[in-house]
Amino acid sequence: MKNSFDDYAGSYEDILKKQLSFFCNDVNYFAKYKVNIVKSSISSCPKKILEYGCGIGRNLPFLRDAFPSAELYACDISKESLVVAAENNKSVKYFHCKTGKSVYDHTFDLVFFANVFHHIPPGSRKETTREIKKMIADNGMLFIFEQNPFNPVTRYMVKTCPFDSDAELISLRKMKKLLLEEDFVIDMTRYTLFFPSFLKKLTFLEQKIGWLPFGGQYYVKALNRLNC
Repeated sequence: MKNSFDDYAGSYEDILKKQLSFFCNDVNYFAKYKVNIVKSSISSCPKKILEYGCGIGRNLPFLRDAFPSAELYACDISKESLVVAAENNKSVKYFHCKTGKSVYDHTFDLVFFANVFHHIPPGSRKETTREIKKMIADNGMLFIFEQNPFNPVTRYMVKTCPFDSDAELISLRKMKKLLLEEDFVIDMTRYTLFFPSFLKKLTFLEQKIGWLPFGGQYYVKALNRLNC
């Protein structure tokens, strides 16, 4: 049965803290972690950024800090989640995924996904990817972070999380295939989150072991090159 994230907008933060309590005392660690990867992986400052599937906006403060001069947008399928996000991140421009067709008048230099694809039904993923491509400027970037289905801790966390009851994990191989079929250029892939926050001093090792399919998550940096 498909989750309604409207039902979790008020309790999302508490559920997340409970889920991650054994792994990390600071749930913001993961949001910072992802945004830091994006920041360190690009050489220029994007002028327009979209977080697709922003939920209650947990990543938005870190995107704002990392890219202070960027025009920041966010969207989600959950209207209640957007209300919470807007209360806490007032400088961001929001739209509802189902009704925000006018956003296609804009193109973005960077589109950021954080653990969204496993909530998209497999039969809709190709269409979603095609729609996202329309939103990305020529030579714009797409960063996708996803749960690694080969990691047993990740599988357990997804299985026991109330708002992941509809989740269908997607492997890095299938994610790359999906993006290549829509003519994205794969620029970088890595497995990540090998270490809990109390071992964060070891994260520098991830540059060397990011090819191992054992991290809790993975990420893909893809480029939209319309004229290649």
